[in-house]
Amino acid sequence: MKKKFYSLLSKISIKYILLFLFLLYLSGLIVPYISHKKVNEAFQSAFHSREFYGTSAGTERTAYLDDNSEALLYRLRMIEEAESDIILSTFDFNSDQSGKDILAALNNAAGRGVNVRIIVDGISGFLDLRHDEWFQTAAAHPNIQIRIYNPVNFLKPWKLQARLHDKYLVIDKKMYLLGGRNTTNLFLGDYSSSRNIDRELFVYETEESPDSSLYQLLDYFEHVWNLEDSKAYTCTQSAKKTGEYNAKLCTNYDTLRQKYPSAWESWDWLHLTFETNRISLLYNPAEAENKEPWMWYSLHQLMAQGDQVSIYTPYIICGKEMYQDLESLTQNKTKVEIITNDVAKGANPWGCTDYLNQKKQIWNTGVNVYEFMGKHSCHTKAVVIDDRMSIVGSYNLDMRSTYQDTELMLAVDSPKLNQIIRKEIETDKTFSKTMTEDGYVYGENYKAKEMTTGKKIFYAFLRIVVIPIRRFL
Repeated sequence: MKKKFYSLLSKISIKYILLFLFLLYLSGLIVPYISHKKVNEAFQSAFHSREFYGTSAGTERTAYLDDNSEALLYRLRMIEEAESDIILSTFDFNSDQSGKDILAALNNAAGRGVNVRIIVDGISGFLDLRHDEWFQTAAAHPNIQIRIYNPVNFLKPWKLQARLHDKYLVIDKKMYLLGGRNTTNLFLGDYSSSRNIDRELFVYETEESPDSSLYQLLDYFEHVWNLEDSKAYTCTQSAKKTGEYNAKLCTNYDTLRQKYPSAWESWDWLHLTFETNRISLLYNPAEAENKEPWMWYSLHQLMAQGDQVSIYTPYIICGKEMYQDLESLTQNKTKVEIITNDVAKGANPWGCTDYLNQKKQIWNTGVNVYEFMGKHSCHTKAVVIDDRMSIVGSYNLDMRSTYQDTELMLAVDSPKLNQIIRKEIETDKTFSKTMTEDGYVYGENYKAKEMTTGKKIFYAFLRIVVIPIRRFL
């Protein structure tokens, strides 16, 4: 009898110990990010001392890229022009066809003596780069360095939430691309029937200026590159294996030259770009931890200066502070409209289900939401204010981008860029539906897409699941 009692007690104890350990691990994952920090006074003061508008044409010119094939061509041409340094930062880097195209171009640049530095988020480092022959071959090159930002470490659950969400490519001290495109087939080239609509900015320096956005970006990169959280990714495979894949990269490079000959022709960057009055870099803290919302604060302050604000975001997941800020804008007579994906079209199921739960609260802030039903899901992150200011980059209107991830946006004072994006907004509105007091109003090009029964059941289930975890989505 005693043996049975002690055996039962032992089993119960093990269950409780395992449950305790699970809850302890879970608390380590979420507790550090439960509280939302406020922006410190020093940052507020520094922000308000910055100038975001210019009185005349500045030294930086820009081009607006809204096509995936064009985005790949720009990257190939830029890399081909590099003479000394290439910097690539990306959230997601796959060894699919577009990823191999970029690796082939970078490998060739390294072969002619260019110093190449690549930094990738830890999730992609864990899922895509780890043991991958293509990335191992790149890391084996003496002129290529790869670092992983905040590598996945399951023994440090408090680190798992903080991610590197920056996407940019810098060539020498001459030009760069920055926006929301990852380095995968979804965003680059014409390799996949599934793709995302995205926009980014190409910036070209006409003369060297320490105050330029390029130098702001270079300073930011060096800070991230040298963080303790940015770890070296090294080659562990044999020279024979990397030699084999290096030959494949060289073959792919030759194929690229034949497939995209225009990328190996001389480009007139002045002709391809237009002038701006000023370009400024907006950013979040870079450390892998619960962050002060520098980006959201910056955007809110700039939006508060305008009368008409339009926001592109793939999805909307706001916390109470963000709701309050949106409401403060509309109460102060700033007209705010948001273009986001229709739930039936959105590529992020978490964002879609949270919108189903929260859309009335979003509407109650006074913003006008357009639910976009285009041919492809929209991944664009942009803000346009009145007729001069346009802000483009990686920031989603959600709590993850606000408090957990690194984010970059370019604030551009340019009436021409503003006009280009506003024209796209008006077009996209025709493919959208929007809620009014009398119900939904449908744009002339909106075509409803009926969700399958399975998807409806899936979303109904997720609507319950996301409630306690929505701030971490």
